[in-house]
Amino acid sequence: MSTLLPPAYPVDAMYSLVRDAVWEVRDQIQAPDALVAGSVLTAMSMACQGNIDVLLPTGLIRPPSLFFAMFGQSGERKTTVDSLVCTPIHEHDKAYSAANADALAHYEATLRMWQAEDAALQRKLGKAVQQCEDLEQYRDNLVAHARLKPRKPAPMRIVHQNITERPLMEALQGDGKSIAIVSDEGEIVLKGGVMSKMGLLNKAWDGAASLSLDRMDGHVQVTNPRMTVSFMIQEEVFQEFWDKRGHTARGSGHMARYLVAFPASTVGFRRMTLQDHTWTCLPPFHDRLNELLVTADQRRANNDSRTLLEFSIEAKELWVRSQNRVESLMRPGECYFGIKDFASKFLEIAGRVAAIFHYFNGLQGQISRETLERALDVVDWHLDEFNRIFGDSNRVSQLQQDVQYLGYYLLNRYWNEGHDKASWNEVRTRNGSVRDQKRFEAAMRELWREGSVRFDTESSGRGKGKRYIYLNPQQFQAIAST
Repeated sequence: MSTLLPPAYPVDAMYSLVRDAVWEVRDQIQAPDALVAGSVLTAMSMACQGNIDVLLPTGLIRPPSLFFAMFGQSGERKTTVDSLVCTPIHEHDKAYSAANADALAHYEATLRMWQAEDAALQRKLGKAVQQCEDLEQYRDNLVAHARLKPRKPAPMRIVHQNITERPLMEALQGDGKSIAIVSDEGEIVLKGGVMSKMGLLNKAWDGAASLSLDRMDGHVQVTNPRMTVSFMIQEEVFQEFWDKRGHTARGSGHMARYLVAFPASTVGFRRMTLQDHTWTCLPPFHDRLNELLVTADQRRANNDSRTLLEFSIEAKELWVRSQNRVESLMRPGECYFGIKDFASKFLEIAGRVAAIFHYFNGLQGQISRETLERALDVVDWHLDEFNRIFGDSNRVSQLQQDVQYLGYYLLNRYWNEGHDKASWNEVRTRNGSVRDQKRFEAAMRELWREGSVRFDTESSGRGKGKRYIYLNPQQFQAIAST
């Protein structure tokens, strides 16, 4: 997996309601921009998928549901970000929990009444057997009674973490259920039973009209399900999964359904202050989330159909040009040849994101060209990220990885803190990953060759003097401003 650093996430491509919330969470929590944006898009997917479908320019009707896979180390604050961004969804689940308790109590009371009636029928049938009566006269009553046996209600809940096939199907049982598998500990998801059923997840992502599960105690039928998936996982844990199931994940097309991100870590560069957090942009985002969750509940209660969104003529024309551009880059020797699986789904995912942008931001009419352009900017970043992580271009030398890492370290630890020079020994011993002297010196020589740094020794009048690394203002300012 590549460790080359990605460019900044295209947060500005989002409409202001969402964009401002992302920036506020990022600044307050000091988490990577892609991690915050992924959490926000996950919440939007959960809120929208119960309300809308989208008619793609290809003629296919698809759900807006998104799958996310975030890579990072422990301490990136994804738990904090998810908890903060998804507060209305968790509160909604709490309300579901109370309703589930009431429904279960009602079911148990009804079941006891049914069992009492069943026992009475059994006694009546037993007497008929003893008296050698014709049992056929009881058949209709027995059939009618069996049909009245109450069914245990499936608990309503949006967010699930560790879930296997049977609980997943039970959670989706019925018509139009909307759930999400979300975890900041991706190992739970990848090692859970549901990942052994990638075909089932693929069908849920596709918006299959019907899914079914046969089991010893009955049959589970699911129609029109909607599901969002989002998890964050450490690189080493994912590599273990990839070594065992990577061939299946790519071969089945499952991994191609994910928007992936491996953002540069902010650990070691965060600054704590005693200033109170003032939230001005996140509350309006929360209000919209809550509004859409309530709308989805009302729609299901009234058996109303989801709203079907369509693209404008101008948006369709942009879609065609974008599709042709990406298609040409999947040829042998072109940049997306090694990730044809994801590149083939690029436009569909962009269409889903455009539908989410349109609906979440309360836009009217058809999905516009502008909205699709914004979605393309976001998904294009993920296309390059998928290529960076899984494509042929990620096979880079250790030297290049060290150069990228040390360049980023100098940028964040020194340049962004107002320093244009750094002690050679301090950087070598404290940078974290490139402490081996030979690797460190080789990477520094490469940074010098490309004009990013120069070296000099400042004499203190005694001994050899202290060696410093001087940062090229033009290079570092250009990087800092991107």
